[in-house]
Amino acid sequence: MIKPILFLTVMTQFVFCKQADNNHIKNDNLSNKEVENHQPLKDTVRGDFNKDHKIDYLQILDKSPEEKQIIIFLQGENNKFSESKSFIISNDDFTEVEDPVNHLFISSGKPGEIIVMASCCGNFKTTETYYYKFIKDNWYLSKTSISTVDDDFIPKIKVDMNNLSSSIDNKTVDNKDIYQKEIKELKESSLSNFSKSLALLKSASKTNTLSKQNTVGLETVAEWLYFNPINENNINDYNDIAYYDSYTKDGNTTALFLLKEIIEKYPNRVVAWLNIGDSYWTADNKEKAKEAYLKYIELMKSQKKDISKIPQRVYDRTK
Repeated sequence: MIKPILFLTVMTQFVFCKQADNNHIKNDNLSNKEVENHQPLKDTVRGDFNKDHKIDYLQILDKSPEEKQIIIFLQGENNKFSESKSFIISNDDFTEVEDPVNHLFISSGKPGEIIVMASCCGNFKTTETYYYKFIKDNWYLSKTSISTVDDDFIPKIKVDMNNLSSSIDNKTVDNKDIYQKEIKELKESSLSNFSKSLALLKSASKTNTLSKQNTVGLETVAEWLYFNPINENNINDYNDIAYYDSYTKDGNTTALFLLKEIIEKYPNRVVAWLNIGDSYWTADNKEKAKEAYLKYIELMKSQKKDISKIPQRVYDRTK
C-alpha cells in the first residue's frame, strides 16, 4: 500500500501552501493606494506580512499566461490598507518546476514571511519553494527548498539558506550584517533542535512511548542536513534518529528520507540498509525492502561480519 505514503508526502509538500482565505477582506476599489472597508477578493492570501501583529493581504492577478502580478496591501491605522509593493512572478523565476506560474501557490508563513511556491506534476512531482523575510520596507529571499518525489514516493529535499540580498521585487540590497547575525542564530537553533530531538526520541524509546511521539518534520531534517551535514562524527546520531523516528506517529516517511541520505553518503553502512529495508517493509513497498535486505546481506558477508546476527525476518522477507 504505497498510496498512503504518497498522500502523506503530498500533504507534507503542501503544508505551507494555502490559496485564498475564506475570511473577508473589504472593498473592490483597488486602484486606490489607500482604501478601507474592502469587499472579498477572488485570489487573495492573508497574513501578518510585515510582522506588526496586523493582518495584511496580497492579491494575485493574471498578467499573461506566463506571468502573475502580486500586489501586497498592508494594514495601517483605522483598518486602512495601503498598497506596499507590486511585482511580477514569471516562469523564469523558477528553475525546477514545469509550467510554474500555472502551478503557483503563495502563503503567509511565519509573521513577517511570504512563501512563494510552485509544484508540478503528477505522482513524482517537484516542489520549488522560496521564503521571503520582511526587513525594513521589503521582503528578501531567506531560504530556498527544492523537493522531488522519487519513484518510491519519498521526497528528496534540498534546503539552501540565502543571504537576504535579493528582494521579492528583484532588487539587490546589501543585508550582510543582518544575514550573518541571523544565519548564526539559525545554525545554533538547528543544532540545538537536533540534540534535543535525539534525546527525546531516545527517552521515548526507553519508555516504549515512541508511537505517541510526533515525527520529526521533513523540512526540519532537511535544515539539519544543511547546517550539520552527515559525517563520520554524527552518522550514528542520524542513524539513531531515523531508526527511532520510524516508530513515531507517521514517522516512516521521514525515516526513509533520512536513511536514503545516509546511504547516499555512506553506501557501505551495513545497519542503514537493514533499517531502510524495515522502513520500506512497513511502508508496504516490498520490492524496495527486498532490494535493501539483499544489499544488507551482501555487505554483512563482504565485510566479514557475524552473519548469525542477521535477523530471521530478513531471510523470510527475501524468499
